[in-house]
Amino acid sequence: MDKLLSPDYLDLTYRADLDLLVGRWMRNPALAEMQQGYNLMLNAATTCGCMRWLIDARRRDHTNQNGIPWMMEVFYPQLASRLQGRVHLAFLLAPVHLQALEADTSLLPLSYFDTLPYQIGRFLEEQAAIAWLDSHCPMRKGEMVRL
Repeated sequence: MDKLLSPDYLDLTYRADLDLLVGRWMRNPALAEMQQGYNLMLNAATTCGCMRWLIDARRRDHTNQNGIPWMMEVFYPQLASRLQGRVHLAFLLAPVHLQALEADTSLLPLSYFDTLPYQIGRFLEEQAAIAWLDSHCPMRKGEMVRL
């Protein structure tokens, strides 16, 4: 496990044993911090060649909706060109946050991402998120999980 340099509001780790980039938000970031954090994740994933991301947003609240247009219009479109393939992002969310997202009719359904060069999943538990990543984006050939 390689702990990566990151600001105090984001714990960023690359798990070579799982071929997994893990970004854990430590608090609710301001919009500029959110953008910086996701750009740090993208830079780390580019360096590692990692297509599997686990983003733990359980410490965040749902007040950062103003970041959604930036994610959709700026951030997500960069993924395929920077990483040269399909990226899978598993978001861990607090139950109240997940309910709010699922009830928000202004957001695109997750099925919208099925044909795009990035796929998104939303989860309450880390084990379910990892299982989803394993089923949709297996580890690269030659990688082995070390116990």
